[in-house]
Amino acid sequence: MLLQEGLTFVEEAEDCELLIINTCGFILPAKEESIDYILDAIELKKNGTIKSLIVMGCLTQRYREELTKEFPEVDAIFGVDEVKEISHFLFHKESKASPRSLMTPGHYGFLKIAEGCNNSCAFCAIPLIRGPQLSLEPSVILKDAEELAKQGVKELIVIAQDSTTYGWDLRKDLRLHTLLKELDDMDAFPWIRLHYAHPAHFDLKLIDVINQSKSILPYIDIPIQHINTQQIKSMRRGKDGEHIRKLIRTLRSDIKDLALRTTVLVGFPGESDEAFNELLDFVKEIRFDRLGGFTYSLEEGTPAVPLADPIPEDIKSRRLEAIMNAQSKISLENNQSLIGTKQRVFIDVYDAFSKDSYGRTYRDSPDIDNRVIIPAKLKKGDFVDVEIIDAIDYDMIGEILE
Repeated sequence: MLLQEGLTFVEEAEDCELLIINTCGFILPAKEESIDYILDAIELKKNGTIKSLIVMGCLTQRYREELTKEFPEVDAIFGVDEVKEISHFLFHKESKASPRSLMTPGHYGFLKIAEGCNNSCAFCAIPLIRGPQLSLEPSVILKDAEELAKQGVKELIVIAQDSTTYGWDLRKDLRLHTLLKELDDMDAFPWIRLHYAHPAHFDLKLIDVINQSKSILPYIDIPIQHINTQQIKSMRRGKDGEHIRKLIRTLRSDIKDLALRTTVLVGFPGESDEAFNELLDFVKEIRFDRLGGFTYSLEEGTPAVPLADPIPEDIKSRRLEAIMNAQSKISLENNQSLIGTKQRVFIDVYDAFSKDSYGRTYRDSPDIDNRVIIPAKLKKGDFVDVEIIDAIDYDMIGEILE
């Protein structure tokens, strides 16, 4: 929209006249980061570096009144679905719709298939911010995918707040596995990657689609949050610990070379030492290929508010550290097991300072997973075959195969 009105993007905030901050309001650290960016931007405006400041997104959706009062220096505040209002504010008219402009590096792109969430996880504020799930029609999604392919995207990353419930709000014959098959049949992307598959809603029909596909990677991101059944129940995540164990066993037995990513939450109210140790033992037992973790923070308006926040922050931090230390060891051992093997690597960037290229195997999603470092100048978006010659906990060193 901005480009169509004659504006251009710049790389650094210090070089712009109009600065738009898109905020996050999911958990406390994200809120704090958003506030810090706003404060930094206000200083730029006071110094005359920038002329106009707009703040939008999830934080403003929840706290518009408070932010308006706290930051009078901000010229305008908009919520998550108010792009048209931004156009009216800036140009005094509604700008025409245009093809999507990629904010990712260009060789990969995110494809959102639904907005909002119908789950009522006790710790999560997303339904309060984004509302109930609204799945996009396949025709809209496929058109968006076509546009991304035309722009040179080679890795399509399929996302939603809960991708596994895609289509439930539209009609019975529309499900995630049918959509993924349509995307695969486009033959437009070498890689298609799936994120945010809720373990309680995972349809086993996805397994056949992945196994029979040309492009869908054997990479699945399933945020389990916990394995202790009482914790799962308190979190309102559906099913129980045994369901998660059975699902993981099925996925690993039925999908060849599966890379499994998860997210865990520690310090939720009621998490005893025994419950935490059960989670820690589970992480060590399952040996997830990739894992992220975070500590619980009480979010106003969520179902967990009556439970308060009884677990001290230092205990939460120690528990998260124990999880991540265990995962670091697992990741190191997994990476070392690949030394001497041939791996297909997708190049993300070349660093002129270090004279190294950085890329990823199919096991790795951008920004959040491991990297392969290759001491050579390679082009972003290229696929290369390398031999893994060394490894540390979250990186591997690759040598190009002639």
